[in-house]
Amino acid sequence: MKSAEAVASPLQRLPWWLKAALIGGILLVLFIGLAALPLPIPPYLDFQVLYQTDMALLHGISPYDHAGQVNLIAQLAGVAPERVYSLPFPYPPWYALGTLWLAWLPIEAAARIWFGISLVLVLASVWLLTDGWAAPRRLLAVGLAVFFLPVLGSLLVGQYVFPVLLGAALMVYALRRQNAALVAVAAGLLTFKPHIGGPVIIVVLVYLWLRGDAFGRRATAYIVLVGLALFIVGFIADRTWPMSYLRSLLAYRQDMGVATCGLCASLPAILAGLLPAGGGLGIAVWIGALILLALLGLWVLRGRDLLRAPVALVVGCILVVLLASPYLLNYDFVLLLVPLILLAGGQPPRVGWILLASVYVLPFVILGALGRQGNFIFPICAAILMFLLFQRGRPLDVSSPAAYNHSTIE
Repeated sequence: MKSAEAVASPLQRLPWWLKAALIGGILLVLFIGLAALPLPIPPYLDFQVLYQTDMALLHGISPYDHAGQVNLIAQLAGVAPERVYSLPFPYPPWYALGTLWLAWLPIEAAARIWFGISLVLVLASVWLLTDGWAAPRRLLAVGLAVFFLPVLGSLLVGQYVFPVLLGAALMVYALRRQNAALVAVAAGLLTFKPHIGGPVIIVVLVYLWLRGDAFGRRATAYIVLVGLALFIVGFIADRTWPMSYLRSLLAYRQDMGVATCGLCASLPAILAGLLPAGGGLGIAVWIGALILLALLGLWVLRGRDLLRAPVALVVGCILVVLLASPYLLNYDFVLLLVPLILLAGGQPPRVGWILLASVYVLPFVILGALGRQGNFIFPICAAILMFLLFQRGRPLDVSSPAAYNHSTIE
């Protein structure tokens, strides 16, 4: 019989650095093509906030100096500042630094490249989540994921959630493989939207501490190093960025009407809106806290063994965030892909397949019929996936048992 090395494809036999160079070259050609082709990607939706922030940063203006950004854009466009439509930048400074090069391009070309980058992040996330699947099912999952409604909508408007999606997928992959370096990289990606990625980092750190083994200590040390590196890098964008960032978030809440949470798709905000006194983020925070306590209580009563279920732990944390966080917009539910794919990978029974299919199809039906008034479907989808997670008796991990220890949800 031929050895595994003898039957491996030529690509598999290449050294890792040559594979990385080959993939990088392919992506470079792809992005150059996207910049040149007149694809109908709208540049003046969500993407423009990132682009305007990057452009201002190229001119030495802090990502959190909104007035300075408005004046710069007005000057470059030759209009009065009052005519400039610009939103504050509510993300960490390393997000702007990492995308700074986009501001060297015209906004139309930059928006097309950002679309390509986001699409690649989705494909990479699904590829990580389907590790160990048969090739046909894996390719089907990749195709379906792109047309999952929150993903499709976020791609078209140029949203910023996809690094967090990749971080969540990479965290699952890294914990399965017990790769401490990849755990730290995943944690770094999760910081790009702290309000949805931060809880996952905290839960993973607790899990690593409870493990008490060499892998847990090494991964924790790497996460701390990545966190320190990002903290230091942030000062390149703003010499007082921690305080500037905090002030910007407070101003964002006031300037953008976040306090009313009129566009929120979160369960707490929806429930707050049903109260006689009306909605609002303040009431939604208290409702979210009650939902969080209820979910944590159910989790404890279910008797989950955290040391044996790191994948289920990450999936559960994502679903808790999507059910209890008071400030979520519909694009944040891109993270539903993580539990959706992982639960589908364990060969659920017929009823399970029906519920998983409903999570995929219902957003198209409800939002197609009701528009933004149908945002309530996203928390319902998260609740369906949480129910399936609690009901599962099989491992979420379906990859080769020789590769790493299985994560069970018994």
